Amino acid sequence: MSSIMTRIGILFAVLGFGSLILEQFDYEFRLIAWASDMQPFFGIILGVVGLALVGGAAAMNRAKPAPQPQVAQQPPAPQQQYPNQPQG
Repeated sequence: MSSIMTRIGILFAVLGFGSLILEQFDYEFRLIAWASDMQPFFGIILGVVGLALVGGAAAMNRAKPAPQPQVAQQPPAPQQQYPNQPQG
């Protein structure tokens, strides 16, 4: 779930802040061309929402405790004795 949030957040941040930069050069993303009348506020809001999603995903990953592997304790295997082997 958090990887999806991270990807969507990065997409929103790139589209939002990228649209602010592209607007200065009279270009626009086709995906959000409908919002060209609402710039620069739309770009700022979309970028901040994207950063919030990335931050929320990072916070969710930190909040999850790492699963501890359950390792069964086994006694050490006895060593085989071979003929003419010194006892140690």
